[in-house]
Amino acid sequence: MPQSTSLEIGGRLVGPDRELFLVAELGLNHGGSVERALALVDAVAEAGASAVKLQTLTPDGLVTPACPAPQHVAAESLAEFFAGFELDEAAHHAVAARARRHGLAFISTPLSLEAVDLLERVGVDAYKIASGDLTCLPLIERVAQTGKPVVLSTGMSDLAEVADAVVHARTAGARELALLHCVSAYPVPSGSEHLRAIDTLASAFGVPVGLSDHTTEPLAAALAVALGASLYERHVVLAADDGSVDAAVSSTPDQLRAIARTAAHVRRVLGDAGKTCVPAEAGNRTASRRSVYARRDLRPGSRVTEADVALLRPGDGLPPARWRDVVGMRVHRFIPAGTPFTEEDLEAAAGGIREVA
Repeated sequence: MPQSTSLEIGGRLVGPDRELFLVAELGLNHGGSVERALALVDAVAEAGASAVKLQTLTPDGLVTPACPAPQHVAAESLAEFFAGFELDEAAHHAVAARARRHGLAFISTPLSLEAVDLLERVGVDAYKIASGDLTCLPLIERVAQTGKPVVLSTGMSDLAEVADAVVHARTAGARELALLHCVSAYPVPSGSEHLRAIDTLASAFGVPVGLSDHTTEPLAAALAVALGASLYERHVVLAADDGSVDAAVSSTPDQLRAIARTAAHVRRVLGDAGKTCVPAEAGNRTASRRSVYARRDLRPGSRVTEADVALLRPGDGLPPARWRDVVGMRVHRFIPAGTPFTEEDLEAAAGGIREVA
């Protein structure tokens, strides 16, 4: 299937030439409370988010009872741990409705095949595949078959694994696809951000690429935009000290607002890739460029030599590249010293005999 450098999520175009698509990841920070989830939606809408995202858990759909906990989770039983963060179908409907009331897209990460069925009943604008599921090809295929946009997170993977996931998604029907560079450490140690992978992914797959940010500094968002990120995902909390499980890799609404403003500023500073004289500098062009000037008074009929020519500012006459056209021509008007030669001087001399010193 043809690849596209843009896609549409919830009525918003996402791509390199568009405003950064800012995804507020509720993750597990709602603590299993729909009221808290709704409060987070309200807060991030005010902060400038483009979308909110949930992680959709279903009973027995993610871990075995003996599954070990990842490095950043302190829990004896992951099954019991995740059970405390499940939101039922009614809660999903409520979050989706609140998001759309604010004009936000609603996205979720299904963490089981059954979760896809639940989300289809709720109605999502896009699906995200978690980094841990990049190799779970049946889940990728199931999501792709819905026809909704698919965002693949690429933490813990190499380029070959990303390519395999992309092929399976497209083969299963995904026409709109994006990738997120991600380092699956919570938080990411300084020096391990590996942000140049954003450009690598964009060049390799020709789809919109972004950053799922687990760093502790706001600099990552600005650098991601400078590297061409079209999407940016960040966990959110109501307050830095509210006890949320992912607080270490989360931003408050005020911090998210600052990220959105910085990203917009970086995009303005970057401009486009064209190299032209921009309006801000156009007024200095004539004063800063040079032209071909007469070094001494030249009378009609005189022949111009190199000694008669000076290359001076401002650039209101013939450009320096034309100085060889001037040397050797016969002058057909009085040209005072310090006067620029013009195209008309060359045209007047064109019918005469040209001599070169």
